Amino acid sequence: MVTNDLIPPEKQRNPITREAHRRQAFWQIYFPLILFGSFVLIGIVMAVLLDSQGASKWADISLVYMVSLALVAFLITLVVIIVSIVYTAKLIKATPYSFFIVQRYAFMIEMRVKRASNVAVEPFLRIHSFIAGARAIRKK
Repeated sequence: MVTNDLIPPEKQRNPITREAHRRQAFWQIYFPLILFGSFVLIGIVMAVLLDSQGASKWADISLVYMVSLALVAFLITLVVIIVSIVYTAKLIKATPYSFFIVQRYAFMIEMRVKRASNVAVEPFLRIHSFIAGARAIRKK
C-alpha cells in the first residue's frame, strides 16, 4: 500500500476569515452585479411600458448599453489575447538561448565538481591500491 506523504492533510478553514471573505465577496462582487442587473431590468421595463415615441428612444438607449457592454468584454478579451501572444512570442525567442546559457553553466559546474571529487578521492585510492597490492604480493 502506498502512502501519500506528499499530500498535506485537509486543513480546517478559519471561520473568522471565511466569514470576512463571504461578506467581502457579497459587497464587492454580488451586490454590484445585483445593482447593475436591477438597473438593466428597470431600463428594459421602462422601454417596454412607455408610449411608442418614448419606447423607441429607450429601446435605442438600451441597445447602445447592451452593445457597449459586449464591446467592453470583447476589448478586454482582445487585449488579453494580444498581450499573451506578444509575450509568448518573446518567450519562444528568448528561451533557447537562455537555456543554452543555463546548460553551459550547469556543464561547467558538473566538470568542476567532478574534478574536485577526483582530487578529494585520490589519496584514498592510492592508499587502498597500495594495500590491495600488498595483499596480492603476500598471497603469492
